[in-house]
Amino acid sequence: MADRAALLIAIETFFEAGPVVPYAAADCAELLRALPATGYAPERCLLVAAHRTTKAVIEATLKRLPKLAGDAPSLLVLVASRGFRVKGKGYIACADTITPDPTETALPVADLLAAVHKVKAKEITVLLDVDPLALAENKSVQPGLDSAELAALFDASPRCVGLAACSEGERSLETATARHGIWRMHLIEAFTGKTRSGVKKDGTLSASALHAFLADAVPRTLRRAYESPQDQTPAIYGETNSEATVAELSELLGAGGELLDPTRMKRVVFRAESPGRVKDLQGYRKSHTLPERANDWARKFVNRIAAADIKADLDNTFDMVREEFGYKRKDLDVSAERDGLGFIRTPDFEYTVTVGVNPDEPTDVIWRREVGRLSGPEFVKSEGFRNVFGPTFNKLVFEFTSPVDVAEFVDRIEDAPPEGVKVSVASDSGAAVVSLAGFAGRVSVTREAVTIEGPTGNPGSLLEQFLTFLRKFGTPGEPKALPSAG
Repeated sequence: MADRAALLIAIETFFEAGPVVPYAAADCAELLRALPATGYAPERCLLVAAHRTTKAVIEATLKRLPKLAGDAPSLLVLVASRGFRVKGKGYIACADTITPDPTETALPVADLLAAVHKVKAKEITVLLDVDPLALAENKSVQPGLDSAELAALFDASPRCVGLAACSEGERSLETATARHGIWRMHLIEAFTGKTRSGVKKDGTLSASALHAFLADAVPRTLRRAYESPQDQTPAIYGETNSEATVAELSELLGAGGELLDPTRMKRVVFRAESPGRVKDLQGYRKSHTLPERANDWARKFVNRIAAADIKADLDNTFDMVREEFGYKRKDLDVSAERDGLGFIRTPDFEYTVTVGVNPDEPTDVIWRREVGRLSGPEFVKSEGFRNVFGPTFNKLVFEFTSPVDVAEFVDRIEDAPPEGVKVSVASDSGAAVVSLAGFAGRVSVTREAVTIEGPTGNPGSLLEQFLTFLRKFGTPGEPKALPSAG
């Protein structure tokens, strides 16, 4: 039920107190757009940014917060800014904070939490992405918030949990490549369903699980984004309230909570790739110049001279399909396109063949053949399908509708490995290889697809391995029909 409330405050620029907080406003706006899909009522969500980030406007907004939230069962508050502390008391810099009198022109953290507690919500989660602000001309000011004060404030609250982007003495860093604050970037990933890390089977995400994901993801991104070591350790305060739900992700992730659910299938195709030489194509002539680079000219050249080869492939497959399956002429749609593509569409499947330049060796080509839009598992297991396509295909590819988190998938296997399963993973966690006992083939998992590879001869055996894979890592049972989109 979409009835949660949220207040997002993005203080990105300051009149004089400090430098810009990179990407703060854009990140908060992106999170705001994501909230309605995770249980938040749009009319109860507010973003304060740009010229509205003065201390007076923020304080006035906080006074109206109980009215904004109404009877919402939970409240989420995010503040992105810079901060400092004086004598153990933390302050959040506002757009109009001035260096001669910073404490009177900034928002005390204690005042923020006092205002938040006037809301009736039973669960309150406060997210603080507050980068340290150094004021060299004022020696009484220390950069960053005071962790002891934060611990005391949140521990004293019966309803509130706090998540901070960094620990005391650390910076909250950004990545220019992705154009995000790193902690905020992963926060957005969690609220947009790009990761299932910590999500319960009912689709809910708690504050503690969100913090665990951020504490794991932020250091990994730091190692990729910065050449020199950087420390940024997300912190959590008020852990007695940390099971508060911050998002309901069941609609985004689908029911069941399993990473490889058949509902994630975009399409399933049998695939085979084989090498060839440009010189061996029927349209090649001795007067032609062989490609030296895999560029647009090379692609168009190969498409043109491969037309006869594609037509011959389609004719041969057409004859076999007609003989084996008994289709009538009007049941089949055959086309050899000018862009290096040919296809045969039937009531039970679609066969495609393409010829393309080998990017690693432009004087060679790569033939790719696929069978997709399959009517169902039983058709794939039939003798006719095996007779026509068995000698050709050695891969079965399951493409996802949306990217999956390979690292999280591997972690789940390693935490509770199914019997007969071993997994290896790339150093960047972008791909993994799963070994299944009793199967001599190869199962590869990337963010985009699962590929099952084995010997040619019986496509049905690849399908059986595919279904076995689904039963181990997805939803039990066998899909009655395979996805036809693609």
